[in-house]
Amino acid sequence: MRGRSSPSGRRTALIGASLCLVALAVALPPGTAIAAATQRSLRSLTECSWSVVADHTHSLSGTLESVDALSANDAWAVGSVQMPRRAFPLAEHWNGKRWTAVPTPVDGRHVRVLHDVYALAPDNVWAVGAQVLIKTGAVHTLVEHWNGTQWSIVPVPHARSNHEELLSISGGAPSNLWAVGYLEPAVTPMPLAMHWNGSRWHVVKPPAGGTLQDVAAHEPGGVWTVGTSAPGVRQALIATRNSRGWRVDPDVPAQDLDAMTWRRASDAWAVGDAPASAPVYLQPLAMHWNGSTWTTARTPALAHPAELRGVAATSPDVAWAVGTLDFTHPLILRWDGTAWKLVAPPAGDGYLDDITRVPGSHALWAVGNSSPDPMILRYC
Repeated sequence: MRGRSSPSGRRTALIGASLCLVALAVALPPGTAIAAATQRSLRSLTECSWSVVADHTHSLSGTLESVDALSANDAWAVGSVQMPRRAFPLAEHWNGKRWTAVPTPVDGRHVRVLHDVYALAPDNVWAVGAQVLIKTGAVHTLVEHWNGTQWSIVPVPHARSNHEELLSISGGAPSNLWAVGYLEPAVTPMPLAMHWNGSRWHVVKPPAGGTLQDVAAHEPGGVWTVGTSAPGVRQALIATRNSRGWRVDPDVPAQDLDAMTWRRASDAWAVGDAPASAPVYLQPLAMHWNGSTWTTARTPALAHPAELRGVAATSPDVAWAVGTLDFTHPLILRWDGTAWKLVAPPAGDGYLDDITRVPGSHALWAVGNSSPDPMILRYC
């Protein structure tokens, strides 16, 4: 799922970065047929388009880092509202007609931010992030739960570090949730993984690596996570977990992976960025899992630095990825079964952190920031 200033240059809203936004026109490439798509899929892609949710405004600046949908009438987005020397968690709910901010726990002792949201049911929604104790500056993990009426903070164990954050949460069942992130016991960050068994959270030994950016957990218990293997080294991490423990893929090349989506045992995507020659330096990266190996899928060669931060798949031949172009403009790519193609975003300024599919449809939500306000985009 989805601020970007953690040790790997990725998501965290605790250390803000000022963005000077300028306009950029992105041309929409000619449409191409989608291999093996049904007539319904083709019709949906032709009739749908991206649009900005125009009635979504805020009196305070902030960003949305993650979005998840249960149905066409029930979706959640989380992030943070930024103020001078202070940040507050931001949670917004879609009821089928409008997005509305929903209160989350706040106090005068902490600065809190939410990085990811995961919805299991209308009365069972989880969000993770971090909270800073203002008095000492210590950063600890934050887990919040929505019971259908209100958000509340759920106790989690400390990982014996003065800086620890959770960046992503996922699960295969209400009693099988996983949250990942990183901690800094010293200068070097280390991966952090936690598991919810239905009654409490506990710390689990993570795979080797520096920062875990995203997690996808599913029944009957499989867990996938992506990130970076070490600070200062552009070496991505892809790890899977089963009853025997973690397995780290040894053949991942030099790159950063920030998000993933899992459809089935033979269809998963992981996205991020890969190094490129000056003056571009970074280009979008997309990798696909076919059930046995990860392979790099072709993405457009862009004239500006670019990275992907979120991915969602609606079918084997249709997937979407979002991120940032030149660190100041939204980036949207679409997979047509053969290659990733550039799609013109409906907003010229800002960036996108996450994307999710509305179950049972081709509709999508994408969230991020259009300085200085949070941004929500809708597809279809």
